Amino acid sequence: MRLVVQPTLEAVIEANKIVCEAGGNPHQCLSTDKIESAIASAFYPGSYPFAHGGFAKVAGALCFYLVKAHAFIDGNKRTGALTAITFLNMHGLDLEYPIDIDQDINGLAEVIDGCAGSTVNKDELKEWFERHKVYLED
Repeated sequence: MRLVVQPTLEAVIEANKIVCEAGGNPHQCLSTDKIESAIASAFYPGSYPFAHGGFAKVAGALCFYLVKAHAFIDGNKRTGALTAITFLNMHGLDLEYPIDIDQDINGLAEVIDGCAGSTVNKDELKEWFERHKVYLED
C-alpha cells in the first residue's frame, strides 16, 4: 500500500488565504462543506490509486472539484491550482506547461479558466494534468 498525503480542509483554506493576500484581496470562506466534499470526491474511494487514477489525475480532479465548488468569495481557481500542485509536489511530481509572459500565454491558467467556464470538463482537466506531469529530481 502506498502512503498518500491528502490535503486537509485547513490546508485548502490556508492556500486561499495565501492567494488572496498575494492578489490584495480579502479571504472569505463561504462553505467548508464544499471544500470537504471536493477533497472527498477527488480521493474517492479512499485508498490509492483512487477512482481517478494516478497522482496527476487525482490532482486534476482535486483542482476541478475545488474550482467548481466555489467555496471562497475570491481565489477559487488559484486555490484549486495551488492545492493540486502542492499535492503533486508532495508526491514527487510537478507540472510543466507553456508559459510566455510576452505573449500572455500560461497553459495552466488557460485550462483552469476553461474549467471554471465549463469549456473544460473533469476528464479533460485530469488528462491535461497527466500530459503535463514531470517527475521532480531527487
